[in-house]
Amino acid sequence: MGRALAHLKYIQHRPGEDRGEGGREFFGESDDELSARRLRKAVREMADSKVVVHKITLAPEINPDDKRAFTREVMAKLGSEKGLDLQWVAVEHNNTDHHHIHVVVLGKDKNGTDVRIDKKDYDKIKAYGDRYLERCHPLELELSRSLRERKEKERIEERERAKAITREERKRDGLELPWMHRKIIREQLEPYSEWKNKQKDKSQDRAEADDKDKPYFQDKIEAAGKEWTKQNTLAELEKLNQHLWDNYDDRVDPKTYNKLVAWMHEKRELEGKAKEPEAQAGKPAREPKDYFEYKGQRYSENSTYEKLSGLSAKLREKDSERLPFEEYNQLRGWLENADRARWSGVLERQLAAQHKKDFMKTHEQLKGMEGGRVLNPLQENIMSNPVTGLFMQWASLANTVVSWVPVLDNRDRLKEGRDALEAAKLDKHQEYVKTDRTPEQKERDKATIDKLDKAIDDNQATRDKSNDEKKRKKQERDKEEPWDRYDPWGRY
Repeated sequence: MGRALAHLKYIQHRPGEDRGEGGREFFGESDDELSARRLRKAVREMADSKVVVHKITLAPEINPDDKRAFTREVMAKLGSEKGLDLQWVAVEHNNTDHHHIHVVVLGKDKNGTDVRIDKKDYDKIKAYGDRYLERCHPLELELSRSLRERKEKERIEERERAKAITREERKRDGLELPWMHRKIIREQLEPYSEWKNKQKDKSQDRAEADDKDKPYFQDKIEAAGKEWTKQNTLAELEKLNQHLWDNYDDRVDPKTYNKLVAWMHEKRELEGKAKEPEAQAGKPAREPKDYFEYKGQRYSENSTYEKLSGLSAKLREKDSERLPFEEYNQLRGWLENADRARWSGVLERQLAAQHKKDFMKTHEQLKGMEGGRVLNPLQENIMSNPVTGLFMQWASLANTVVSWVPVLDNRDRLKEGRDALEAAKLDKHQEYVKTDRTPEQKERDKATIDKLDKAIDDNQATRDKSNDEKKRKKQERDKEEPWDRYDPWGRY
């Protein structure tokens, strides 16, 4: 349970430029913002399951435009494959060169069934992710795979070159010669090696003997303009330690400071052993109380959550008076119990309400949630670039020509326009990956590639609209009588 809660805290607050003021946002199957406190509550309720949570990291080969859609599709297919209604949350990490998503799957699904994820499931997750990328980002995926294969080939060639260099060095040292010559050279090299090792052992033994024979009083350190030894009291050494922490200019090297810390630790142990008999002969240890007092106020397990959390916040202040260790642990336990009772069943009710809300939505509302595309403003933005404007003008002309072409012409002019745009994108990407390109040129290339992507999406939307219109007209013709289907006056 503790490791699961620690993992939630880690993925939310891991250092990085993408971390906001309150940490990263959790998202789920249908929600983009989930409460971290409720998630911790849901994890604590998995204590009776065989597995509390399953930790999954999705690292696609390329960075998809919509990582949340990518994650939702992969997890939906995984749940459908296993026949489970999975409960999961995820966090995006964009603090590295290769972005990734951390997914936490609860140990039980929404129906209370235990969830098990084995090695075969991880292979399926990778396959689902590859299908998504092949469908949504085919060109980027192919380029990434080509680049990976080229790097792998270069790595193998570099390894072979290193082996060849090592082989030449061994030949130069006589280690790759026939056995007779090798034996002769080894007979010449071994005496020198043995002598060198003996000299190294002698110097090491001499240094150890010097340290061992050094008198107790000669073990000194210099700090804060004075000399210090083990003969100084514990109070003097602690005062010196505090002085080094407060004055940056007087700080010593790590070796000297480690020696000072060792002296203080040794003296504390000696004082503790001396006080043990006195403590044993004294009064018995007091029994833990079910309450404690802080600045005139009494706190117990029955105190309100606001009172306990207010005390916890006050203790985190810099100049606040600290609680004893046992009482602070009591406060933490009371806070956890109060938080558990406060948020009991909230996550389940929220998920049930959201599921009911989505179930009652109409087809048009669900279709609107998928997001629509605005064609004309986007085309105007793309046409402002002289490079891509030529392609967009050609695509618009092709769309117009398609509307004039008679039914007997089976050419797909929109598909031809899409192929031309993809070819232009491929050419531009090959220029982008060249090593001799300046950062400004690469920035312009990246903007051009983005605009080409949007133009390809617009082309696909136009094709879908055209196909829908053809289907609608065909359905209308099928509903009519046979003698009206072929009008001699050419109405169709």
